[in-house]
Amino acid sequence: MKLKHLKHTNLFNFYSLDKTAFEKIPLFEGSVSAGFPSPADDYIDIDLDLHDHLVKNPSATFCVKAIGESMKDAGIESGDIMIVDRSLEPKNRSIALAVIDGEFTVKRINVNDNKLYLMPENDNFTPIQITPEMDFQIWGVVTFIIHKAV
Repeated sequence: MKLKHLKHTNLFNFYSLDKTAFEKIPLFEGSVSAGFPSPADDYIDIDLDLHDHLVKNPSATFCVKAIGESMKDAGIESGDIMIVDRSLEPKNRSIALAVIDGEFTVKRINVNDNKLYLMPENDNFTPIQITPEMDFQIWGVVTFIIHKAV
């Protein structure tokens, strides 16, 4: 994957994402069973352009590399690349890239009793209640997570 490094913070590395970041790869017609093997077609149907599949709003989309374990139960591990779309409206239960008092974090949004919380997805971390005294901003909604299969 070709990404251009833009910025590094204590918790994240930011990358630009352009059309050449994802080369077209073959997409086989049909689907593959994750259970008992079934006969598959032996020909390629189309080329899959991952950029077209993963990036709906190119001018508002960027990548961020995660560092840390606070979102591991949501499938975000340290070193994973998150695709973030700034044009999407964050909703309750969305995973968002946020800035709190100048520090970046990725957490799940939770609105409860008219209070806003940023929830970690790891029991070893504490939820963050957003208060009016905080300098708080949502930078975008995480739409995809890219990581190596284990």
